[in-house]
Amino acid sequence: MRRLLLALMALFLAVPAHANWNEARTRHFIIYSQQKPDDLRAFAERLERFDRAVRVVRGMEDPPLTDGGKVSIYLLPSVVQVRELAEASPNSGILGFYIGRAAGSVAFLSYRERRERASITRDDIGIPPEHVFQHEYMHHLMLSDQKTPLSPWLVEGTAEFFGTAEVENDGGVKIGAPPQARGWAVLDNQGLSAEELLASVPAKTPLERESVYGKGWLLTHLLAFDKNRVGQLTKYLNAMKAGSKPLDAARTAFGDLAQLDRDLARYARSNFQAIRVAPGPRPEVTIRAMNAGESAIIAVRMQSDRGVDRETAPEVAADARRIAAAHPNNPFVQSVLAEAEFDARNYEAAIAAADRALAAQPNNVQALIYRGRAMMELAEKEPAKADWAEIRRWLVRANRADVENAYPLWLFYQTFAEAGQAPTKSATEGLLYAHALAPQDRNLRLAAVRRLLEEKRVAEAEPMFATLVFDPHLPIALQPTMTSVLDRIKAKDAPGALKILAEEEAKQKAKAEAERKS
Repeated sequence: MRRLLLALMALFLAVPAHANWNEARTRHFIIYSQQKPDDLRAFAERLERFDRAVRVVRGMEDPPLTDGGKVSIYLLPSVVQVRELAEASPNSGILGFYIGRAAGSVAFLSYRERRERASITRDDIGIPPEHVFQHEYMHHLMLSDQKTPLSPWLVEGTAEFFGTAEVENDGGVKIGAPPQARGWAVLDNQGLSAEELLASVPAKTPLERESVYGKGWLLTHLLAFDKNRVGQLTKYLNAMKAGSKPLDAARTAFGDLAQLDRDLARYARSNFQAIRVAPGPRPEVTIRAMNAGESAIIAVRMQSDRGVDRETAPEVAADARRIAAAHPNNPFVQSVLAEAEFDARNYEAAIAAADRALAAQPNNVQALIYRGRAMMELAEKEPAKADWAEIRRWLVRANRADVENAYPLWLFYQTFAEAGQAPTKSATEGLLYAHALAPQDRNLRLAAVRRLLEEKRVAEAEPMFATLVFDPHLPIALQPTMTSVLDRIKAKDAPGALKILAEEEAKQKAKAEAERKS
């Protein structure tokens, strides 16, 4: 992480001081970039057209979002910067990444990838970072609209199916193009078989993991376009929703799985069809030039959003402090400083920075949140002096400033555990609504599941937890534990499920503490 921080600062300090940032706001995104306004507008419009096309094809609703529900995107000048933020090697092949969070989901992309061929591996050629984002954004949208747990092949297959969408010059969107980088895995029919995919067999090798994406795309495409298999995917999903095991649901819906494997092998060499969504109205995009203070501290904001640790947090805070000293009345700058000081465990300084931000902008949500969080940490240090009513007042203010922001609701719920008090009904309702607002946050989802189990609301907990169990990115080492918890939930044994979760949490805490001391 120290290498990451130093490399990032070197990259950003190399940018001329006059290279201010621009902010683009749309219905679903907040985008930060040093691009020219016209280029940034074109990028933002493409993302909005992609979002609309997905919703049209999937029949998804499109409720209005506040800032807390929008995805923040950092568009960087260099793919090297993206890889540094991802803590990956310069030749890793990473072109962008996404983090789903209750505090606001974020993504990091480059807009100059085609000018950097020397730093891009062979497999990257021709893959626009927008396709990387579209894949990840599909996960974001699927979780927002998910009614039933989805098997890993369908999660990744659907993300690949939509991820290669192309926005055409007239604003139409073409969906269904093959993911070229997965071509060798699809054509060679390598990795997991169709039966293994459908049984949700954990991928244990790179080749098997690749097949979850490649063959998952192929199966998704087949089920979307093969007239002989119309309705099978719906039948499969309904069986899963009714509680069938993945393989049983697959056999019920798709029939002979060996025949399905043969059909897939033939389909891999066919001429793939595509869906075209006609252009809709031109998306609304508002662009403003960020002021000097905002542009100066955006690198710090980016690092905080990416995440810091005990080693790097003090350095990030020191840099934020230096910049903020020149902009004492800038609410954006001071709220970024508040978060950086909080991460560095300088809680009094975090409160002071938050107060400066709030003096200039009383409804600054980030400042309200970090003032409340800093007070929570001070209360933990000195319980006798804790004023939990006052702490909650700040979080309520944050909620009222953005009623669709999940994070203040989750924090409000956490104050009861920190105070050693049973959560109130309104706190529990807030937690569950927070999960509904930000289902992409795994920790928030797990907190909601725990609360439902504590209240013996097992039927509500089951589909919510099953999504975690079927998560394609669930570490293999955790799969037996998570499966055991799901089995207890299905058996209506809430205490048993909670006991396994508590044991696993204690195990992970002990492991983290041991790693910290080593």
